[in-house]
Amino acid sequence: MSDLNTLYKQQVLAHNKTPKNYGQPDHWTHHAEGLNAICGDQVHVYLCLVDDTIESAHFAGDSCAISMASASMMTELVTGKTTFDALHLFASFKQMMSQEGLPDAEKILGPVACLASVKKFPARIKSALLCWYALNAAINGQATTTTE
Repeated sequence: MSDLNTLYKQQVLAHNKTPKNYGQPDHWTHHAEGLNAICGDQVHVYLCLVDDTIESAHFAGDSCAISMASASMMTELVTGKTTFDALHLFASFKQMMSQEGLPDAEKILGPVACLASVKKFPARIKSALLCWYALNAAINGQATTTTE
């Protein structure tokens, strides 16, 4: 588990410092805003869907390092996936962040699985989940969502 903790620290720092797919793109087909009223995190997820495949995923917003890193990793993971696969990844991430956990997290989520270390800080779990809820909302045509 210490290797996962080291990877967690490295990934959060790297993705927070230089987030991937950050910024509102010129073109998108689906969008949702995620709000976490307790800590003030706000994230917008922008998807460009072509024939049920996520051609591109971007995010923007004002949020903490964990939320930024999670969004950055999420956009990398879901790009090129079908919406069905992306929703499965959302469910898997949500399960990984729950008390029961996700036994095959590294196999299913790849490097994103390092965010399981956030569970050591229960107040930050919603920060890691926010972008995933926004992804789910965007795919399902909802304008806004929360982690509440």
